[in-house]
Amino acid sequence: MLEENEIVYEILQEKDIEQTINCVVDVFPSAEPMSIALKVTPSDFYPFAEIICQKAVAEGLSHIAKDSVTSEVAGFIISEHLSNESEEEIHKNIPQKFEVVSQVLKELHEQYEMEKKLVNSKMFHLFLLGAREKYRGRKIGNTLVENNLKMATQVGFSKAIVEASGKISQHICRKYGFEDRVSIDYQTYEYKGIKVFEGIKEHQSCILMEKALIMNNE
Repeated sequence: MLEENEIVYEILQEKDIEQTINCVVDVFPSAEPMSIALKVTPSDFYPFAEIICQKAVAEGLSHIAKDSVTSEVAGFIISEHLSNESEEEIHKNIPQKFEVVSQVLKELHEQYEMEKKLVNSKMFHLFLLGAREKYRGRKIGNTLVENNLKMATQVGFSKAIVEASGKISQHICRKYGFEDRVSIDYQTYEYKGIKVFEGIKEHQSCILMEKALIMNNE
């Protein structure tokens, strides 16, 4: 457990799952570019957030940020051990309105040749990252990513990937050593013949980024 600026950072556990689900549901549909473009509502997103957070508690690879005064969950990073099974589970449980996002992730993974990369690889997947609006500007996303990557390295993951869909998450991930690998441009992307993301003006693309995780033995 780490505390900075009245924010406590810790691994997501069962005791905080309900608050974390509510935080994810509060943040993601209103802040993530593709969710906004698709008009995904909190109620659309809730069942998916519930499944993802339950899995996160079971795996013990995700972190949350809590207000040390009120104990409110202020932010989250939901991560997982990426495997063929986890990929299938994500796509199977994704909300119907979110199907196009599932397709974007699938195409990014195909471009990245995910199937080949998963062979004999212990790959760490940073899946969802966010903070409540009232806590923004306090570098919560930065600290969550930093702590999460440190833990991933310590437990033996060899590589980390993230699909960063907005400028802020892309900036944070680059700051911590992620490099762009493949991307999908919002203005030109078509789903069933329709440019579903051409309304996204503030962000250019969804980028799959990669970072090698090397344990420092000094």
